[in-house]
Amino acid sequence: MSNQGHEPCAMRDLEVRSLSDHEWRVGDRRCHERSPEKVLGYIEKRGSAFEVMNIEAPRRHVMFAHFESAVASFASAFAA
Repeated sequence: MSNQGHEPCAMRDLEVRSLSDHEWRVGDRRCHERSPEKVLGYIEKRGSAFEVMNIEAPRRHVMFAHFESAVASFASAFAA
């Protein structure tokens, strides 16, 4: 699965859905629920850190100390 060509998201366009007590799906609220472009990636809590798997770079997992930073990693700094 890939969202290459997907327009960058602003923070306000991000939608975070809880999948369990330690996993979340990050999506683009501008996309229809059944659209493949909806899913941007996943966040998983690992110990005290949050691991991000972005659909755009599925083999590169990035760790964050704070949940908010993990979510913000899906937003484009250039999206208004």
